[in-house]
Amino acid sequence: MARILVADDDSSSLDVLTLALGAEGHEVLCASNGLEAYEMTASDKPDLVFLDVMMPVHNGYETCHLIRNDSTIPPELPVVFLTSMDKDDDKMRQVGASGHLPKRHVVSDLRDCLIKHLGPDAIGDLPG
Repeated sequence: MARILVADDDSSSLDVLTLALGAEGHEVLCASNGLEAYEMTASDKPDLVFLDVMMPVHNGYETCHLIRNDSTIPPELPVVFLTSMDKDDDKMRQVGASGHLPKRHVVSDLRDCLIKHLGPDAIGDLPG
């Protein structure tokens, strides 16, 4: 399965995603701020990155911008934003985001997001 980085300063949101992704068989890396997320993306080479928009040190947009401008990180790496607020499609497009996953639907929409960015083998045999 995939190595997935989840960056969120809200521990309950981080826990929900970590449990859901772990249940699908993925290795989950966790970051609590944007700088940590960027550094882990560069060093740990995840297959997919989830970024909360509102994080300390660097927000999600700044972090995505750093990731997209680092020549050591593959440009095709999917970076998906997590947010509980309204999304800013223009801003997401400007920084090179691959998509968006609203926190209020995170569990129900997670499988679709994994399949979209990692392929059909990204989900386990658990009931949907």
